[in-house]
Amino acid sequence: MKTSVFSQISIDGKLTLGPGQSSKPLFSLFDGRDMEYIHKFRGKVDGIMVGKNTITTDNPFLTNRYEENKNPVRIIPTRTMDIPMDSNVLTDEGQTLIVTTENGKDERKIDQLRERGKECLICGQDKVDFGQMFNLLEEKYGINSLMVEGGGFLNWHVFNQDLVDEIILMQLPIIIGGASNITLVDGEGYTELDFAKKFKVVEVEPKDNYTLLRYLKAV
Repeated sequence: MKTSVFSQISIDGKLTLGPGQSSKPLFSLFDGRDMEYIHKFRGKVDGIMVGKNTITTDNPFLTNRYEENKNPVRIIPTRTMDIPMDSNVLTDEGQTLIVTTENGKDERKIDQLRERGKECLICGQDKVDFGQMFNLLEEKYGINSLMVEGGGFLNWHVFNQDLVDEIILMQLPIIIGGASNITLVDGEGYTELDFAKKFKVVEVEPKDNYTLLRYLKAV
């Protein structure tokens, strides 16, 4: 499965204007063509994955608004299933897959999700097992291409387990700062260069409102 981390960031790598804030204010700096690029990329992939925090702060639909019938499967990993049941991804007609753990599963919520035509997948005992999840997404659901629009902690998990093939960044020409703010990748991080994940630059293209940066996993 080809996995692409796709994100909108500031020059200093921030995803929002502060901890707990939505990323939506940054999108106001894009024009219609920029938004079309994001949505049409969604139309090219089989699945799109975001974390629970993105659902609770942004409440996105995660659909392709520019092309009919080209919406990816929405995939939401959550250790404890504490996702609001009135979230857009759980109340519309689109396909949504909640991935949780043995310790965190909630049978009542699972039944509610199934009544709405949504699905639930159990991967891992206490923490979501991303390796197992990716295998099942490909084998059981036929997802061969995945777009990850996650926050720093979700991105950390997929990078840390060597699951990322490509990075696509829409880098806005702004500085946000903030030591506690969310960055492209948070988590534990690496303290030795040998463990850092290595990518090669394959595209740098200045646009009117951002710079498009694309990286491929170094072989």
